[in-house]
Amino acid sequence: MPFKARCTFVGTLVVALFILMQLAENGYASRRTKIAFVSTRDGNPEIYVMDGDGRNLRRVTVNPNVDRLQAWSPDGKKIAFVSNRNNANKDHTQIWVIDADGKNPIRLTNGLVDSYPDWSPDGTKIVYDAHLGPEEHNIAPAGITVMDADGNNKRLLTPEGAHPSWSPDGKRIAFISGKNPGDSPQIYVMDVDGRNRTQLTDDFVRKRLPSWSHDGKRIAYEGNHVIWVVDSDGENQRQITKVNNDGHPTWSPDSQSIAFRSFGRDPGIDGIYTVDVTSGAVDALLGDPDFINSDPDWLYPGGLSVSPEGNRITIWGRLKNLASGLR
Repeated sequence: MPFKARCTFVGTLVVALFILMQLAENGYASRRTKIAFVSTRDGNPEIYVMDGDGRNLRRVTVNPNVDRLQAWSPDGKKIAFVSNRNNANKDHTQIWVIDADGKNPIRLTNGLVDSYPDWSPDGTKIVYDAHLGPEEHNIAPAGITVMDADGNNKRLLTPEGAHPSWSPDGKRIAFISGKNPGDSPQIYVMDVDGRNRTQLTDDFVRKRLPSWSHDGKRIAYEGNHVIWVVDSDGENQRQITKVNNDGHPTWSPDSQSIAFRSFGRDPGIDGIYTVDVTSGAVDALLGDPDFINSDPDWLYPGGLSVSPEGNRITIWGRLKNLASGLR
C-alpha cells in the first residue's frame, strides 16, 4: 500500500475508533450513573437509589425513624446520611454510614444535631455540621467539623458556617455563613484546614446547600428557594430555575446539568427534576402525588470526578499510540 494511502487509512481508522470509544464510554457512563434520594413512599423518610434516568429504584435504609441528607462515597460503595434513629429525642440527629446495598449501618457521631455530611474526594474523610453533644465537648456549639471516614479524629474547621461541600480536587470546602446574626447566608470557600476563608457572594439572597460541579469550575446552590450557579472564583452568579420551592442541587457527572428537588412545580408533586445549566430546560425525573421525593445526590461510580475533557485527552493519547503502531 502506498505511504499516502496507508496514512489516510490509519487516520480514518483512528477517527472511527475514537467515535466508537466515545459512544461506548457515554453509554457505559449512563448505565453507571446513580442518584440517591429520600422518599416517603414506604411511610417515612428513607434513602433510595435509582439510575440517572429514574429507573431501577431500590430502597437502601429500612428504619421507622427519619433517614435523609445522604452523600455517596467517591467509590459508590457507601452512603453517609443523617438519622434520628436510636434517639429518645427525635430532634437529635447524627451522622451514619451504610453500605450502598443497605447493609452494615454504623453511627459515626454522637452530637446534638450533626448533619449535612460530605466526603473528601479520596474517601478518607467526611466533613459535616456539628453541634455540641454529650460526648463531644471539644466541638464548638455550631460549626463545620471534619473526621476520618470511620468517625475518628474529629476536628473543628470553623466555629460558624453550615452545609459544607468538598471541592473535587480535595483542596477546598464551600459552605454558607453570615457575617452577623440575621444576615442572609452567603457562599464562602476555605482551605480544608479551615484557613484562607473567601466570600464568593454578597447580596440579600438567603443561600443553602452549595454543591461543586465535578469539573470544579462552578458551585450550585439554593437561594430563596430557586437554583443558582456561581463560578468557583465568585464570578458569573446567575439564577438557573424560575419556579419557587426548588432546592437541594446536585451536579450531573458531566457538569452540564443539575438534579434538584421541587415542591409544587407540578400540581401535587414533590419530586426530583433536572435542569440543563446552559439552556435552563427542566425535565421531570421522579414524582408521584402520593409521597415526597427529595434530597438528591448524583454519583458516577468509578470516578468522573475529573473533567470529561481529561478523559477525552487520555483516549486520544491512546489512539495516537495505536496509530503510530499501525504505521
